[in-house]
Amino acid sequence: MGTGSTGWLWFSALATVWITPVFVSIPYFGRHFQVKPDVFTAWYFASVGVGVAVWLCVSGHAADLLPGRPAVVLGIVLVGLVFGTVANSCLFRAVSLAPNPGLPPVIYSGASVIVFWGSALLANYLPRLFAQVNTDIDRFLGILLIIVGVFLTAGGWPLLKGAAIR
Repeated sequence: MGTGSTGWLWFSALATVWITPVFVSIPYFGRHFQVKPDVFTAWYFASVGVGVAVWLCVSGHAADLLPGRPAVVLGIVLVGLVFGTVANSCLFRAVSLAPNPGLPPVIYSGASVIVFWGSALLANYLPRLFAQVNTDIDRFLGILLIIVGVFLTAGGWPLLKGAAIR
């Protein structure tokens, strides 16, 4: 799909719908079965890994499970071990502790702002390694509005007011 395609938008919407039960499940399993967020994270991502591998095999793309040279596999594994582990462990723990499980994913989505500008900088300064990206201001403002809107919808405003009073 090219950059003009809206396929990414539909996949993003589907991901949003399908990730919602995961975030609701974290505090549920903690409350009813005393499952710690890190334990939930480990089993959740183990099952995601198996599920994606099965999906690739069933869809006839089993060969895609090995993305090239061993160095490429090692790079992907290191990104997952370092960044994925810390990010998701913190996120799942935050969901279990938050007064509303919707708040941490909203804050987490703030990464989209960093990715938006980081991608532009990388494409500008390292064009041999990174492709050009769209940096229209209306898209950036849309990201900010969505984050602010979802934060307010999830009940974030009282938290900000309470933090300012303390």
